[in-house]
Amino acid sequence: MLPALAGPVTRPVDFVLVVVSELSTRLAAAVRAARAAAGRGLPQDAAQDVPRDDAAWPTTLLDPARELVPFLGRERELAELTGWAETDAPTRLRLVVAPAGYGKTRLAQEFGRRMAAAGWAVVPVARGKEAAAARTRPPGDVLFVVDHAATRLGLPAMLDGLARPARGRTRVLLLARVAGEWLRRLRWSSSLWDGLDRDDATQTALDLRLDPQVPDAVVLDTAVSAFARHLGAPDPGVAAVRLTDPAGGSRVSDLHAGAALAVLAAAGAPVPDDEPSPLRGILAVAARTWLRSARAAGLDLDLDEVQDVVAAACLLGVEDAAAARDVLHRVVPGVPVRAGARWLLSLPTAPVELGEGPAGADRFGDLLVVDRLGGSVALVGSCTWGLSRRVALRVVRVARRLEVELSEVPGATALAAELLRRAADSYGDDPRALRTAFLLKPRSVADASPDDVDRGERAVAAAKDAVGRAEALVDLGSALRDVARLAESVEVLETGVAAWRRIAAGDPDRYRTALVSAVNALGTAHWRSGHAQEALTAQREAVELCRAAPERDKTWCEAEMARVLLSLNVVLNDVGTPQDEDETFAELLPILRTLVGRDPRQWATFLTTALSNRSVTLTESRPEEAVPLAQEAVELSRRMVLQAPERHRFELGFALTNLANAYAALGRDREAIAPLEEAVALRRELSRENAAAHTWTLAYSLASLGAVRSRLGDHDEAVSLEREAVLLRRTLAKEHPARYRRMLAASLSNLAVTHSRAGEPEEALPLEREAVAIRRGLAEEGQPGEEYLASSLSNLGVLYSELGRPADAVAPTEEAVSRLRRLARRDPDRFEPDLADALLNLGAALMDARRSRDGVAPTAEAVRVRRDLARRSPDRHLPGLAAALFNLVTVHMDLEEWDTAAEHAQEVVDVRRRLVDGSYAHEQDLLRALDLQSRVRRSQVSAGRAVR
Repeated sequence: MLPALAGPVTRPVDFVLVVVSELSTRLAAAVRAARAAAGRGLPQDAAQDVPRDDAAWPTTLLDPARELVPFLGRERELAELTGWAETDAPTRLRLVVAPAGYGKTRLAQEFGRRMAAAGWAVVPVARGKEAAAARTRPPGDVLFVVDHAATRLGLPAMLDGLARPARGRTRVLLLARVAGEWLRRLRWSSSLWDGLDRDDATQTALDLRLDPQVPDAVVLDTAVSAFARHLGAPDPGVAAVRLTDPAGGSRVSDLHAGAALAVLAAAGAPVPDDEPSPLRGILAVAARTWLRSARAAGLDLDLDEVQDVVAAACLLGVEDAAAARDVLHRVVPGVPVRAGARWLLSLPTAPVELGEGPAGADRFGDLLVVDRLGGSVALVGSCTWGLSRRVALRVVRVARRLEVELSEVPGATALAAELLRRAADSYGDDPRALRTAFLLKPRSVADASPDDVDRGERAVAAAKDAVGRAEALVDLGSALRDVARLAESVEVLETGVAAWRRIAAGDPDRYRTALVSAVNALGTAHWRSGHAQEALTAQREAVELCRAAPERDKTWCEAEMARVLLSLNVVLNDVGTPQDEDETFAELLPILRTLVGRDPRQWATFLTTALSNRSVTLTESRPEEAVPLAQEAVELSRRMVLQAPERHRFELGFALTNLANAYAALGRDREAIAPLEEAVALRRELSRENAAAHTWTLAYSLASLGAVRSRLGDHDEAVSLEREAVLLRRTLAKEHPARYRRMLAASLSNLAVTHSRAGEPEEALPLEREAVAIRRGLAEEGQPGEEYLASSLSNLGVLYSELGRPADAVAPTEEAVSRLRRLARRDPDRFEPDLADALLNLGAALMDARRSRDGVAPTAEAVRVRRDLARRSPDRHLPGLAAALFNLVTVHMDLEEWDTAAEHAQEVVDVRRRLVDGSYAHEQDLLRALDLQSRVRRSQVSAGRAVR
């Protein structure tokens, strides 16, 4: 089975703690008595006769346990499950992952029915009874079904129990919304896996559509007919269903909700026509029924109060009268608590992840929680004040579910973050709650918050055993890394790695993936700290640990290998060779595509990041190969943002910036503007919400946009963007010099180039000098990036020439050429264009220093390099060839070698003619080339030569 991670941090809402005092309770009671004495009546529609039960309680229509709608589709999945079960293997497990509302529970019910008909005992495992289910295993072939597996803290104990030999075959079907941290840790928290073969533990993901041959219209028609028959209502037909059409299709639960609303309207129920989704429409109908039932129970509540009570019940749970009284005391102090508790407990419920839900299935309850608590600071405070540890643990689970399932709903992620903070105040150092907060966390590439650091510190202090402490240390170190506390992160992760080494020494296979994960986290922290060699050492160790795994663990290690290779590819871009990067990416990509097929929500993030990172490395040497990878990354990111905008803006910002940089490397600067402007806007948002995590990404996009604007001649705009990037990177470099000095040098050099283009070399010179000093310091420390030092040296020479200091221009330009020659021998594709530019600058510097004869050789060499590059990639390198030829003509004119100058002038005109595409810039370049040719001809005539 396959582990995974997922999701970024959003801005917390400022909440205020509300304490319900005895005085406020008495005051509320007095107000209610006055309102009742004034004879306030029911709303007009509430005074009508209560409809028949199922029409009155519409959320129960969608309870999968009732199976009101016939089972449709999923024949492929059922066939796969049957094939998985009907083998001779003693024990096998299968994890089925899909978001809420895809039909996991109905699939398990149908599969269980078929297996029971085939003679298997089918055991639905109740929450909290996991270990008991294994102890009381029936004889013969048994299928255990574990719904909501991610929140089953007793699952490892159950699997340990099932590791014992039994008479008959054992199959365990796990259902979960995501395969995250909980699954990764299942490998080392249970001993079952050592007795299984590789194919005995597998994972699959449900598609959104039930079947390619079953369109949404068929699902709607079946559901409408089924609900109409059940309610004894007229069948309104599919045309009566109002349903939004989200990108990619609708979940089956949304289709059923739309069908139920249409039938309820046909039955005469007051159905709202302004709700944004069918689920909210069902909730609106249900809320009126809750109100009528509350009034019938003698409770003086209004519609808002009733919805607040049910939302609080969904969050806090109402398993008994005491829990119901607690909810009422928190939300509507002053109501008669006994009558109120009887009413609340009488509401029809549906089985949900954490027991029974008074609002129906989890999706109804979660939407209600977000709608009611997300809009009320006071309600959040009253619901989360003074929680017991058990209820606080429940709030943690609900909050994590909101992050996963409703991150596309405005305010859901901020509410989840605040609920987690409030729950932490109540559970304190409880190890189970702290572990659950990390186990259920949706993770992406870099997304921790200061709250995660606080929880990590508590978890380390509260850990009761070696494994728990090792887990907590790695969680804490990773959180410190993501909030840019890098020195602390490295120290904590080194301690965590040492702890896992001691544990794994006793059972290497069981704890291998835990050790791999810890070593990789340490490598990533080293890289972010600017220590690329240490990062490379750690990640290569992690790769070797994965390769050494026994065959039965290959599936587990495949997921860890993907994470490690992704990190390794980034480090190799700094300190490896192009061949190393090519080989690593070639191994990584197919693994990621396989993992995305098994769990799209977890692994699409990593695939997007891998494609985006690869486009960066290719942009520097083979930009034509970079564009399709960057485009795929943008497309994937946009799809993820549609599903969960709060969680995936981080990846979209990277993908957009990298696509723009690939366009720019191909000379397509105008195409780069739109993605860069979108990336800057996105990253400004993210930086406001979490400056520690996202300021450096904002600076990255600003720098890219400034460079493009500069090349397009928008110098004022470019200077503004690049100055902002310099200011941000100065601050970052002051706080974390090892990580951000080279980024600061890049922005200083970019700003200097823009000032030079704007005719302001005196503004540019100190900036480029500072860039050279930083880059020389990095080179002397053995840091990668010699090519950037060479670029700054070459730029410095140009600036000296522009300032009329030609003698000062020659030395830095010669050093740049020397460094780039070495680099080009090692990687011609990447560094020959830069070498050609430096040679051209050296030739120009020598001419300015009145050493034209010395300038011929470097200028001619620049032409030869550019001619070869243009042969291989004309679109990219013909402009550079024309520029080199132009300089070669100039140097020969300076030496009065008119025939040679005329020959090259004709070639300049020919190349510029090939480049004319209707743009003003290319037409101006052609006019300059013709003017140069004209000057050569005039000079030939004045020297007594015939013009050919």
